[in-house]
Amino acid sequence: MLYDLIKPHSSVSTVGMCKNAGKTTVLNRLIADCAAAGETIGLTSIGRDGERSDVVTGTKKPEIYVFDGTIIATAEEALPLGDISREILETTGMPTPMGEVAVVRAKSDGFIQLAGPSMTAQLRILKAKMAGFGAERVFIDGALSRKSLAMPAVSDAAILSTGASYSRDIEKTVRDTAHAAALMLLPKTERADLSRRTAAKFTVLTDSDAFGCETAADAADRIRSEKAKLLIIRGGVTDANLEALFSAGKALSGLEAVAEDGSRILVSEKNYSKFLRAGAAFTVLESTKLLAVTVNPFSAYGAHYDKERFLDAVRRAIPGEVPVLDVMKEESYA
Repeated sequence: MLYDLIKPHSSVSTVGMCKNAGKTTVLNRLIADCAAAGETIGLTSIGRDGERSDVVTGTKKPEIYVFDGTIIATAEEALPLGDISREILETTGMPTPMGEVAVVRAKSDGFIQLAGPSMTAQLRILKAKMAGFGAERVFIDGALSRKSLAMPAVSDAAILSTGASYSRDIEKTVRDTAHAAALMLLPKTERADLSRRTAAKFTVLTDSDAFGCETAADAADRIRSEKAKLLIIRGGVTDANLEALFSAGKALSGLEAVAEDGSRILVSEKNYSKFLRAGAAFTVLESTKLLAVTVNPFSAYGAHYDKERFLDAVRRAIPGEVPVLDVMKEESYA
């Protein structure tokens, strides 16, 4: 089922709610499915992944297994940590804590470690380089809490993995996973007057004017005084921003707040829900295609969840158009 979901997309990010959420298992399934279909794929990562044991918990974790012909962009010091034969295609000059990123072609099947760049612009460049060397599809593997990988500037689509390692509290894990999915599913704005936006952090738009504001408190004052119904927010949206906007009171009702994309909305589920209850809503300039949510009831810390309860709870919390999958069982709970 995962392969059917990714088929229309030339680049896919795998994104984890936490370490040990089952993301590497998802990636290995995708790699194997593409190999079975005869595809040449490209692989890179933001941060490091593929270690034999988790560097935080010390627990054993699945390694990344690739096939002959795979195009890989990883740091030079990560190359000898795998066991594949390889051909170096290009060194990129992109620095990481593990050395310069190199683009290589696997000359055998085997295990690899990924350690890629941390900047979106560099990931875009690597995608293009790997495609130039013959990769028909590129997978970008996320590091701890790097849900920003789901941003449209990096990949066409994303798969979100969640699991018991996120919290001992199953309800918190389900709630926060649903919140993350909701942000990734935000619709693209349809407002034509966005062309009037300014370089300010906050831009309050009325039918006839655009007001640039440097603080959320100033934006709240403008929303209230001008009875404005459109707010554009550049960069990250924080809890402090929302808390300041709450001072607009009833003027928030009917407000459309436009973020650059869902990954820029860095707010708690509590404040986000409060913003919606005030009658406001978020849209985005660039939307993310969330293909699926995968679940892992096993915790690296020993506090496992009941498998069926977890599956059912995530299924009920995630919008029906998004499949919820147990990759190990290859069953869909959409």
